[in-house]
Amino acid sequence: MAGPTRFAFGLVAALACISGGNSATGQQAMLEWPARLRADLARVAALEWRLREAAGNSCPAQISDAGLAIDDRRAYARRDWPLLQSAVGLSELPVVVGVATGGPAEQAGVRAGDELVSIGSDPVGAIVTRRGASALAADALLDEIGAVQAGSVVAVEIRRGGVLMTLPLKPVQHCAIRLVLFTDRGVEAHSDTRNVAISTGMLAFARTDDELALAAGHEFAHVINGDRRGGGIAKRRNMEDAADEHGLRLMGCAGYDQASGLTLFERLGANDWLGFLRAPTHRSWKDRIARLRVLPAAGPCPVAKG
Repeated sequence: MAGPTRFAFGLVAALACISGGNSATGQQAMLEWPARLRADLARVAALEWRLREAAGNSCPAQISDAGLAIDDRRAYARRDWPLLQSAVGLSELPVVVGVATGGPAEQAGVRAGDELVSIGSDPVGAIVTRRGASALAADALLDEIGAVQAGSVVAVEIRRGGVLMTLPLKPVQHCAIRLVLFTDRGVEAHSDTRNVAISTGMLAFARTDDELALAAGHEFAHVINGDRRGGGIAKRRNMEDAADEHGLRLMGCAGYDQASGLTLFERLGANDWLGFLRAPTHRSWKDRIARLRVLPAAGPCPVAKG
């Protein structure tokens, strides 16, 4: 499903439009979206960490990774700030919304709900200003951690329950592919040369994290393989076949159930009896499932490029 670079502006910028809402959803839905979105951010961050681990050194670039997901109110319309504070406690400081199991942040003692005060010797506000981030504040803070030499320790100051704490964070080297969440009711996943974008509609459609991992793993594979748009149908179909296979291996190495993940294709096929959801560069859903089911259930991890 390699597609256009509609998401190159990054994670939080893509989320800034969510607060417009739809009057048809009702007042209750408008009050609930901050908590729902926070859960989605944590879910995507956990998937990103595991797929990065599974990819090993096969990605085009590497980055220092602490296993953190961060949210910041500057990603949202100012009129939504009071709701964000009352619903999920998001105020002037960025908040940790997810911590990868076994990752450096968890090992350092960081918890979901912690407010970030500083990284190294710099307050978070100064980092955002220095990087010219504004609405991309959360991305700027992740990039700040990403610039730390892997294996070295950086002091991170947090505020938890009003108490300031300084924790020693030791990032590890990881695949630099970022999994970007964007707001769209469509069931979509696509990639550019560096990152993968997945829609809130896909998160709602996926019944399990296994299904979500299949979609994200396929797009991770496109980035790893350096796939580009263009070329004839046969060339593009070969690219999609390779991404299917590589993505299935990635999700398996990441600890997701491959057979359970394939139910995503089954359900997409069941909802697409006229073939409208399938690009001509892709095989039918039925053929894709048949090809993947005969692959070996396991292989060497991390997954090598190829």
